[in-house]
Amino acid sequence: MTDTAARKIMNDYVEAMTSLCIVGKFGEYFLRNPEMIFERRSALRGLFKFWNIANTQELKQNVEWTIAIGARKEFGELYNWLSSVSEAERASIGQTTADPARKHQLSVVRQYVWRMPTAGIAAYDYSMAVFRACAGQKLGYITEQEKWAYIEEVIPLVKDDFSNWKDYLYSFNVGAVFTSRLLNADYISENGVLLTKLLFSRNDSFRRASLG
Repeated sequence: MTDTAARKIMNDYVEAMTSLCIVGKFGEYFLRNPEMIFERRSALRGLFKFWNIANTQELKQNVEWTIAIGARKEFGELYNWLSSVSEAERASIGQTTADPARKHQLSVVRQYVWRMPTAGIAAYDYSMAVFRACAGQKLGYITEQEKWAYIEEVIPLVKDDFSNWKDYLYSFNVGAVFTSRLLNADYISENGVLLTKLLFSRNDSFRRASLG
């Protein structure tokens, strides 16, 4: 298989994975039109500023950390802790925590105990790593070859950890809530039907990119 053919196949995974990365007001548009995500450099620069990524080194460190460790490590640790105690103990944990960010994380994990795929929120890390690699290439922080090297590293992890896109979507969105206090803990239940509907509508990349 030529590099061009291989990249065309990988691009289906890229479009499926990165179409989830814009949540909120414009999320539905980009989920339906994943090819438009990287067209506005000004918006990408704004995201990089929000993430405190200002140069090539910071981008590479961020992407490599996200692939190797990511938010899934902390989520997994909290998940293992909360799933090992009684329901009454889970209900009380976090009530006396002074740090609002920590209280939010505990609230999210507590809400989704026993309801997560085995891989936890790994989908969030995988999608964000690929998104940032693609955006970084678009902004000139990394080369096209470096971008594809990151993608080639992530896709096998996705295939190993997930057997279908529905679980991937669920994992991603719990991860999005866990890492952002801008999304409340009811985000998944409030938007579940819409997200599943969009997953199997106009975005053909989910059908072309096979999991399992």
